[in-house]
Amino acid sequence: MNAEEILKRHKLKNTACRKLIISVLLEQDSALSEHEIKQFLPDIFDRVTFYRSLKTLEENKILHRVVLHDSTVKYALSKEALSEAGHPHFHCTRCDEVLCLEAQINTPSSLPQGFSVDSTLVLLEGTCSTCEGAIK
Repeated sequence: MNAEEILKRHKLKNTACRKLIISVLLEQDSALSEHEIKQFLPDIFDRVTFYRSLKTLEENKILHRVVLHDSTVKYALSKEALSEAGHPHFHCTRCDEVLCLEAQINTPSSLPQGFSVDSTLVLLEGTCSTCEGAIK
């Protein structure tokens, strides 16, 4: 699925900024901060356009934010934009890379009465295989 198809599926306008943000995240294997995303974009969008696009994509569950232990925020393309399953993330504490993991997360079936789950966030932290290999 490409950026245009994702925007169409979510009934959003196909703006250049939205399309480029999604394209960058489709090409990357890890979640990126706002600054990292901007580095891949041409310098044709003002700050307001960029942040409104990011906010719209997040509100429409195309992107999701991953908040790290030091309050750094990174964004990844939601697997939910491509499928319906939630997924955990892995944060390498050595190289700071954040990866979406393929495992699915099931919503707990024993919630107290009157509770409902809108989203589930699971963040695993440790050392990635690249950094682990560098240690040995």
